[in-house]
This record gives sequence, structure tokens and C-alpha cells, in this order.
Amino acid sequence: LWKNFVHPHAIMNPPYANSWFFEQIRPGQLLEELFDNIPDVHFFIKDKDSHFVGGSLSFAQTLGCKSLADIMGKTDYDFTPNFLADAYLKDDQSVLKTGTPIRNKVELVPLSDGSLDWLTTCKIPLNDVSSNIIGLAGTTRVIRDDESAYSRNPQMQLIINFIRQSYSQKISISDSAKAADISISKQERLFKHIFGISPLMYLRRTRLNAACRMLRARKHSIQEVAVACGFNDQTNMTRAFRQELRITPYRYLKSVAQAGALPSPRKV
Repeated sequence: LWKNFVHPHAIMNPPYANSWFFEQIRPGQLLEELFDNIPDVHFFIKDKDSHFVGGSLSFAQTLGCKSLADIMGKTDYDFTPNFLADAYLKDDQSVLKTGTPIRNKVELVPLSDGSLDWLTTCKIPLNDVSSNIIGLAGTTRVIRDDESAYSRNPQMQLIINFIRQSYSQKISISDSAKAADISISKQERLFKHIFGISPLMYLRRTRLNAACRMLRARKHSIQEVAVACGFNDQTNMTRAFRQELRITPYRYLKSVAQAGALPSPRKV
């Protein structure tokens, strides 16, 4: 698949660039090694069934893996809770079916520490020699503080940093609004306008992502996970799991323990 990323002139117009030279390059150098040296930018490649078949080491590390081999043949459902993976799969299917790229979409993405952050994602279709779509390639890029998503609303970055650092504690949306020195109503409007969800939803999804990560590690009881992720008790966490993931923490943990992977994805 790496040949899809060679400059088009090198394939379509050999006199412009030496095609023989590109054919001799060891696969991976134009992608893996290059992207691993671009700060805050990661890339991935998926087949038509949304299984990972390539990517940068940095991307694998954002999923909590130590090597690229750890994600090969797996899907987003193996690394992220369903409420995130469902959205990723829906976008994958759109690109694969229509051939229309998705460019600079702002979305919620899990980080290796169990928290969530906002990144921009691009996805493009990959074609075989007969022009059939056989997969897709994509990039994720960290939204920097000076970019448009935050530059016009600096309070948003303060709120997100506060939630990321404090989600395991007993905090409320009132606390996050105070962190940015704005009213609760203005905080609500900012989240709805920029990201399309409420601050309460962001807080809950941050906690859910952290809880899913801890459950996959299988080192703590459900009650311990609930307390560590800011749900206070197992009842509150179970309610959040039912609402967002359509599954209980117990069933989630049981599926991980029996299969060594996340439950099968829900149809979208």
C-alpha cells in the first residue's frame, strides 16, 4: 500500500522523476519512519473491513500498544469503547462506499493515559490497479492551542485540561466552568457550538473511556474501576455503561476475559 503515497508524477510521468528509484525504496520509509518524526501527527491504514493493516508506531502508541504489530488485523473496537468505535466505523463505511474523502473532521479520540482529547482526522480511499476501493488511509492530528478550534475560545482549552486532569475526582460541570472563569450556560454553548455535545457528556465519556481501559487491563474489580474513574460507585458506572455502550460493566469485563478482545461491534 505504500506505493499509493508516492508522488503521482513518479508513477504517471517517469521523465519527471526516476520511477526505478522509487521501486527500490524499502517499503515503510516513506510512511512509518517519516510520520514518526512529525510531532502530533499519526497515520493508519485499514482494509475494506476496517482492520488495521498498517500505520505509524506513534499511532499504535496512542492506542496503548508498544509496537505496530500489536494493532495489525484488529479494529477500533479492540482499543476503544463502542461509543467511539461506532463513529469511526460509520466514517470508514462512508469513505469505502462512496470514495469521498473525509477531511479535517474534529472528533473525540482516546489518549494512552485513558483520557480523551480532540483531534482532526482525515480519511481517503485506497484503490487497486483496477480502481476498486480496497481500503482507506487516514491521519489524526492533535489540535494545538493556537488553532481555530481553540484560538477563538481559549476557555475551551482550560475546561478540557481541567477535565482531563480531574475526571477521576468528584467534579461537576460547575467546577469545569469555574476553571475557565465562565458561566455554566456559556460553557454549555461553547461545547454545543464547537464539538456538538454537552460538557456533561464530555466528562462522562472521558470517564467511560478510562473505565474501559482499566477493565481491559483486568487488574481491578468493577467497584475499584468505578471509584478510580470518578463514578463514585458501581451503580453510577453501570448506568453510564448502559446509556453509552449498551452493555453492563460486568458483561464488558466478561467478554474481555473470555475472548481477550472487546465485544463484537454493534451494527450502525
